[in-house]
Amino acid sequence: MTARTGVLNQMAYVVPDIEKAIDFWTQVMGVGPFFVFPELNATRGDYRGEDYIYKFGAAIAYSGETNIELIEPRGPSIFDEFLKAGGTGVHHTCRFVDDMATAQAEIEAFGATRLQGASFGPGSEVAYFDMTGDETMILELAQLPPESAGLFDAVKQAGNDWDGKTRTISF
Repeated sequence: MTARTGVLNQMAYVVPDIEKAIDFWTQVMGVGPFFVFPELNATRGDYRGEDYIYKFGAAIAYSGETNIELIEPRGPSIFDEFLKAGGTGVHHTCRFVDDMATAQAEIEAFGATRLQGASFGPGSEVAYFDMTGDETMILELAQLPPESAGLFDAVKQAGNDWDGKTRTISF
């Protein structure tokens, strides 16, 4: 898959309180259960062109084929900027890619600008790109190690089997 031909597989929402957001999504939107990530510890990060490891909380669930991600910023990042500017709703979409360097070069050739990114270990990298020049459309590219594929399959299956009551499951 490439940056422009891979399937958009996620809708990500930046929220001020991840627990309240999980309540909303499970109780009102009928999506769950949410898998809450433990503290994500990046080995490298960048934010607006500077070396910086940004912090955030995250939880994911599936509604059919759509991955819903909730992100709670915990310091300076494009997520924090979004909330401080009064942003609501979808913050970004995501595509999984096989090779981050190739995918990044491909979308930068179309004018995309890297906003931030992080590495979490061998074969695990994310990067966020402004696709429009005014940050109204942000695309995340995610390169995941092969062992992570089963994780997303398990989260999707949990969504398919959801009892309508269970709010969260821990990894």
